[in-house]
Amino acid sequence: MKKKTHQNRPKRMSVVQKSPPTYEKDFYGWTRLQANLLKNQEFEKMDIDHLIEEIESLGNSEERALESHISNLFMHLLKIKYQPAMHTRSWDNSVKNASFQAEKILKKNPGLKPKLKEITKDAYYSARLKASSETGLESETFPKKCPFKIQEIIKIS
Repeated sequence: MKKKTHQNRPKRMSVVQKSPPTYEKDFYGWTRLQANLLKNQEFEKMDIDHLIEEIESLGNSEERALESHISNLFMHLLKIKYQPAMHTRSWDNSVKNASFQAEKILKKNPGLKPKLKEITKDAYYSARLKASSETGLESETFPKKCPFKIQEIIKIS
């Protein structure tokens, strides 16, 4: 009689199905999956609600970046105007860089142009506070209303 050994047994197939990555547990994996589904036009399998959320978030991040550059631009212009004795080449370079970055964002995102008035208003408020912190001057030293015309500072096509 032949002894049954471990080698004689039929192999069991493991039927462990790996679940697809989810938005909450593996964002990177989820993005790769959504991109593949989109490429393969498998729209019915896509996570539409989270895709909408992420696409809106991308647009919002461009708006925040523009506001940040304009705020930095205004802050340095305020420092130059209200602390001329402290004026440095670094401030001039910051103005040039912030202007360049804002122009670049607007060129790539012309849909932001209609929001420029609101963005400029918020950016200036923030710039006043930052200029006050950096100069040691009271925020009331700086005009409440933005004294700069954004169209004169950055090229808006």
